[in-house]
Amino acid sequence: MAVTLDWLGCATFRLNINDLVVFLDAYIDRVPSAAPTGITVDAIKRADWIVVGHSHFDHLYGAERIATATGATIIGSYETVRVMEAMGVPLSQLMPVAGGERVQLAKDVVVHVYPSQHSCVWTNPSMPASDQVCLGDLGVLYHE
Repeated sequence: MAVTLDWLGCATFRLNINDLVVFLDAYIDRVPSAAPTGITVDAIKRADWIVVGHSHFDHLYGAERIATATGATIIGSYETVRVMEAMGVPLSQLMPVAGGERVQLAKDVVVHVYPSQHSCVWTNPSMPASDQVCLGDLGVLYHE
């Protein structure tokens, strides 16, 4: 089995497993002040899947163009699917997940989906130490 993993900046990787091409996030075309990744989204000609960690621009931006150009299926949260559909990606190329799902990408390749939750430490003025687990129970009401 031939496996390569290319880091393309931030949290974006291209995983090649034999003939399978999987992007983990898609933030390749970066903001002008960031170092270039050595490749542009428009240069990508092959992708089978794009697995998006969460819907912030520094994970999601570019996925719509990769999917449109290559026919890749985007796996992501319901928010990711909503944003990608609004950007013109057909629903047939969008797979919404919430966590707990297993998705077969190829005969011998399965992705286990975990809930994508961002840290909630910004809701608490006295942030806990970095070695303490933040479960979101900080006494903040939903509308706050």
